[in-house]
Amino acid sequence: MNHQHRILEKIMKEKRNMKFMNFMIYCVIMVISIQPIYGQPGTTESNEDNTLITIHAEDAFLPSILAILAKESGYNIVTDPNVNKQDKVSVHLDEVPIEQAINLVVRAVGLSYEVVGNSFLIADPKKLKEEVGVTSYVVTLKYAAAADVKNLLQDISEQVQVDIPGNKLLVNASPKKIAEIIKVVESIDVPAIQIMLETRLIEVAADVEEQLGLDWSKISSYSTILAENGVPLQEGGGSVVPDDQTIGQKPATMGFNRLSGKKDETAIIPRYFSRQLTAFDLTLDLLLRNNKAEVLADSRLTTINGREANIKLVDIVPYILSSGGVGGQVQVQKEEVGIKLNILPTVNTDGYITVKVEPEVSTIFEFIGPDANIPRVKSRTSSTTIRVKDGQSIVIGGLLSNDKKQTTYKVPILHKIPIIGSKLFTSRGVIERKTDLVIQITPKIIEDAYTGIVKSQEVAEYENYVNRSVAPKNEATSVGQDVSGDEEIDSPEIQQGKGE
Repeated sequence: MNHQHRILEKIMKEKRNMKFMNFMIYCVIMVISIQPIYGQPGTTESNEDNTLITIHAEDAFLPSILAILAKESGYNIVTDPNVNKQDKVSVHLDEVPIEQAINLVVRAVGLSYEVVGNSFLIADPKKLKEEVGVTSYVVTLKYAAAADVKNLLQDISEQVQVDIPGNKLLVNASPKKIAEIIKVVESIDVPAIQIMLETRLIEVAADVEEQLGLDWSKISSYSTILAENGVPLQEGGGSVVPDDQTIGQKPATMGFNRLSGKKDETAIIPRYFSRQLTAFDLTLDLLLRNNKAEVLADSRLTTINGREANIKLVDIVPYILSSGGVGGQVQVQKEEVGIKLNILPTVNTDGYITVKVEPEVSTIFEFIGPDANIPRVKSRTSSTTIRVKDGQSIVIGGLLSNDKKQTTYKVPILHKIPIIGSKLFTSRGVIERKTDLVIQITPKIIEDAYTGIVKSQEVAEYENYVNRSVAPKNEATSVGQDVSGDEEIDSPEIQQGKGE
């Protein structure tokens, strides 16, 4: 019996020795497998250094992993007392930064960390906020809307409040989160590019288009023009026509020679041609003179990049939908009838402009209902997206309408004769009118000092002209001189006349 007991004790002792040896071998393998690639241990200055960590471990205790990472990286690692030291982690990382390694390890067991100087504080996420502390910070926005910026920051921090009247953000977060939010806000809170939309709505008789064979898309792209403030082609030139015919080119950038053939830098306005006519303008002018077209709107809208602009030319038609009987309330509905135009411009990085255009034209087709007082509306809509150069025109046509209108013709005075006046001197008929709505949109980027858009040559020349014309007056008045008779500045018309 004693002999068996001694054999059993010997077996147990050998097992304990084997476990100890396996543990020692395991620790040696773990230490050897950690290889700082750049820099020596203990020389790390920040969590953004080049120290890379390689570690492979299976089912190892969390404190052991953190201790090895701290020793090899040179960082201090502090863990909260409530952290479960029995948590085990399997790690297989090759050449990763120390902060990334710690982040992956602590997240695997549901913990979080915060960098404080040259140390890592590891704790439960809720406990970590208490240990590190939450700071309040106010971010004042210059251009962006506070509500819009808050929506963009939701993935970074949920503790963001909005002050709409002051256009400010109140952030309650850790210093690290606040620094991250400030960096994001600085990239968002920038002035938006402004776009001017020159828009014309033209109603053209459809029968005239068929007779003349008009194709608005081709007319808008082909142009032979005399350009306002055109750039001179050469010194001393005297031609009154452009160098060659242009196709789809921006009129304001066309080159022309001066009339006088001489260069006069002292002129208030350079002697360039003063009229700009495209094939589209000439065709429209012809139709207007012959009462075959009508300009419904000629407007200039300015909008911010990515924001929609709207034009509405509508009549509000009220009608009674129902009533509550004698002494009851009357329910009145309203119907908008006319032209609606939605324009959404977006400036691309290459300087082109993508424009989404959605026109809608509605008319009253007939009146229906028991009392024939409910309007039946006929609507024409379209939607298109096109990419054009800055200053290039977009022409949309094909929104056809066929309207019928009852007319009464009366002979003055004679139609008032009893009995026979309404029969012999009065006639009634129905006029049918078929029209086509043509929409011309010219988007132009507005240059300013904030967006950094390069000014075109025409804008630069115009600003130089303005500066030359106002500088003498401002300079004289600033030193108290009388400028009433010092120098005579001719008007543009007089100056051009002298040059000729």
